[in-house]
Amino acid sequence: MTTQDLVTELKSVTYDLMSLLERETTGLRTLAPAEYEQFLSEKSALSMQYEQLVVKLRGQGEELRAMPEEDRAELRELQAEFQEAARRNMIALQTAKATNERMVQAIVRAVNDKSKEDCTTYNRSAQASKASLGGYGRTMNKSSGGAYSVNETL
Repeated sequence: MTTQDLVTELKSVTYDLMSLLERETTGLRTLAPAEYEQFLSEKSALSMQYEQLVVKLRGQGEELRAMPEEDRAELRELQAEFQEAARRNMIALQTAKATNERMVQAIVRAVNDKSKEDCTTYNRSAQASKASLGGYGRTMNKSSGGAYSVNETL
């Protein structure tokens, strides 16, 4: 494959990757989990293809420098646009992650606060009594009767 072919393919992959990053950034709030998994799969494939092309082009530095200046300038501009799209995408992903973490923490706090409330139990004689406290200051017999677990994935 010639250097010009590699540059052309790199441009194509970069445009595809930028388009995907922009769609992901704008759709982050509305994507269903299955759709997001599809984005991740496509993003991973395009990123690997992009990286392979960049590595191949680095190995052809002399031929790359021999290309017309306008082609090299276009490639530099495209790379700058790509870096900006990647930066916006990273900020959107970090914001979504921070929001999800705050939401999970709020849920955990609410569950913990609820579990610390006085819990009434009944003994064998059908007499009401307070539940004994277990570890971490929580009642041993919670009214919900179960443990809480959070699967945090982004």
